[in-house]
Amino acid sequence: MSGIAGIFRRAGAIESGDLERMSAAIAHRGPDGEGSHLGEGVALCHRLLRIPAAVCVAQPLFSEDGNLALVCDGRIYNHAALRRQLQERGHRFSGDGDVEVLLHLYQEKGDDLLDDVNGMFAFALWDGERKRLLLGRDRIGIKPLYYAHQGGRLLFGSEIKAILADPAVPRRVNLRAMSDFFGLSYIFDGETMYEGVMALPPGCTYSVDVDGRRRLRVYWDMEFAPDHPWQEAETAREGLEILRDAVEQRIAGVKPVGIHLSGGIDSSFITSLAAEKDREALVTLSAGFREDEYDERDYAFRAAENARVRHETIEVFPTEESFMDTMLEVIWHVDEPTVSPGIHSFYVLNEFTARFVKVVLGGQGSNELLAGYNRYILADLHERFARAVRHLDPGQARRQVKNTLDFFGYRPLKSMVLEIPRSSAWRALRISSTFAPAEKRRLFSDRVQAALDGYSSEERYLRGFRQAPASTTIDRMMYLDMKGMMPNMLRILDRTCAAFGVEPRTPFLDHRFVEFAAGLSDAAVLRGTESKYILKKMGEGILRHDTIYRDKSGFAAPVTPWLQGHLRRTAREIIFSPRARQRGYFDDKSLESFVERHEKTGKGVWQVWMLLIFELWHRRFIDGDAG
Repeated sequence: MSGIAGIFRRAGAIESGDLERMSAAIAHRGPDGEGSHLGEGVALCHRLLRIPAAVCVAQPLFSEDGNLALVCDGRIYNHAALRRQLQERGHRFSGDGDVEVLLHLYQEKGDDLLDDVNGMFAFALWDGERKRLLLGRDRIGIKPLYYAHQGGRLLFGSEIKAILADPAVPRRVNLRAMSDFFGLSYIFDGETMYEGVMALPPGCTYSVDVDGRRRLRVYWDMEFAPDHPWQEAETAREGLEILRDAVEQRIAGVKPVGIHLSGGIDSSFITSLAAEKDREALVTLSAGFREDEYDERDYAFRAAENARVRHETIEVFPTEESFMDTMLEVIWHVDEPTVSPGIHSFYVLNEFTARFVKVVLGGQGSNELLAGYNRYILADLHERFARAVRHLDPGQARRQVKNTLDFFGYRPLKSMVLEIPRSSAWRALRISSTFAPAEKRRLFSDRVQAALDGYSSEERYLRGFRQAPASTTIDRMMYLDMKGMMPNMLRILDRTCAAFGVEPRTPFLDHRFVEFAAGLSDAAVLRGTESKYILKKMGEGILRHDTIYRDKSGFAAPVTPWLQGHLRRTAREIIFSPRARQRGYFDDKSLESFVERHEKTGKGVWQVWMLLIFELWHRRFIDGDAG
């Protein structure tokens, strides 16, 4: 974990104070050191976090001739192999740091430098001879990077607040992004909630030069293979081999190492594989709740016991005052609104994590790669039912109705029948929406609807679904989640860890495992209502049977009972405050109906959470409240 920021200017001097403000804004990402470079046309800064027992090199790094300058946030896991190859071709290295290979790869391959790199990274590389700045981000988007063009300059940083540190950058809500957020819980195509501030998309580079040329280039993308015959045992062995190596790379040379352990299959698998390599170096960490329905500490304890590793736990139960104090801190760190109600508890868990370790592993990515969410199951059942009706197959139709009843109850049956004529894309959209299209139209005020001028997040989803490099509904949904939802989830992971000087690492998001998962047939990830099928087969013989085959909801916090109970008054005061109403984003009557529905029935907790978090974010970053 570290932080980078900088400025590119085609003409004129760059003030050192501008760079200093950007560096100060992300100081929490690297409290152990600061480096900078101020040259003609470019200014770069780096904040360093030192990892115990790991090689941590001060930056910027420079090529031997001084022509190239690099700042990078991240880790290159295969740097040793790349270094050997480069040394065989005559390259000389200045030290043992992992990211220095990027300088030498650029010298050899130019913009193709990332083709063989395995890691999590965001970097800025200045080519002084060509007067050209190259920004790059890892394939999955584990490490963040943002940029904005403002007044003849390009500003960039690991967090948006680095860009906002420049007083010339306007703070205006991007209404298209707002529509995306409330409709689908994420924002499309590298936009952010700030007008004019962009996120460099995963798997992309972006270059600017002194002549004004700009180029956004995709160097990697997921591509799902069509369904095909496969051998279960062979596929499970292949996946296990990749995942085992991904875990080993992420713990190599680091002691101690933490693991966020919920007791589900994902984090338990990571724990057991890490324990194979160095059990004594591990400490697993989990958060629990007073509400029994949400508390999974017993499962986490059993998984830690199975792996024979040290386990630590914390209970989360916020008071009205502590909840608001924590959420104001969270909002400052994450920069943008987030849909996840669990972010409060995850933030508390990471504060707890920092007492024990500087590096923590997590199970992020498994759900999106291996059909782990219930919406994939529901979409598949609806697809099979509609196909059975169209093909006049009553036996198959009855089986899908029974499966739906057994797994979801009666609620989805009405939509299952009514949506028979609908397209697969439309069904996927409805299932994936946070505020359904009709609900969002009710929610937004006439002013916002007019300002959107016909823009439709839903049409972009449908277009993305049709254009996805996949052939089945499940694969298309997972592709869109990996490209849209995953960057939002990784932003939460990155910021809540960075707040406390902890570096998160995600073995399931090793691009080799991502490519393995994209090559799987639907039947390898979803069997009826059983998700993550191949992962469960990979885990047999390693994990407890009740860890593999129990129901798991992910890291879920008891936000519904909190917002219906002791936090209800606080939430209402914020959502319906005079300043919130005066903004004019939402229709008052519709706003009231969504909140009342949740208070009375418990339905729509994500919707209420989004309204609450949006208002808090607006106060902090658009209004400029100090906190």
